[in-house]
Amino acid sequence: MKQPIKKGKNIIKSKSKKKPRLRLPNGKLERNHPKFGTSKLEQDFAEQFLDKLGVEYVWQFEAKDIGRFYDFKIKDGPILEINGSYWHGDERIYEEKDLNSVQRRTKYIDVLKEKWALMRGIPIYYIWEKDIRENPTGVMEFLKKILYKTDAKKSKNKRHKNRLFL
Repeated sequence: MKQPIKKGKNIIKSKSKKKPRLRLPNGKLERNHPKFGTSKLEQDFAEQFLDKLGVEYVWQFEAKDIGRFYDFKIKDGPILEINGSYWHGDERIYEEKDLNSVQRRTKYIDVLKEKWALMRGIPIYYIWEKDIRENPTGVMEFLKKILYKTDAKKSKNKRHKNRLFL
């Protein structure tokens, strides 16, 4: 039996370990931000690459009009999406016909997020788990190239769709 939680003089019995989620004015359930959507892979990426490069970024950048989060938004720069090989169905590992329903849904959501960013002229780059784990030097060089390019004003107005396969 779970122990009662004491609040002042009142004793409230706890029925669940989960914190109750509030319903927002728009009818959607509240998300436990910033824990929502974060993963060990994203934490490792931030520590190993972004923090070492000293760039300013927003972790779990929210696109409010579509109700989705991006992994990282670099200040005055691109969006970085860190894709896990399994969940996002890395093309180098999984064939399209072998994807399960979760992987197909994740790919569909990725397309929606990509369209949102491209419509706003925000460059979006995809970095895969396989590259982070197996080729960190190549990922670091790629990040330096896209974050410190000299013709940033020229490329800001272009639409970008870049997938990193090292």
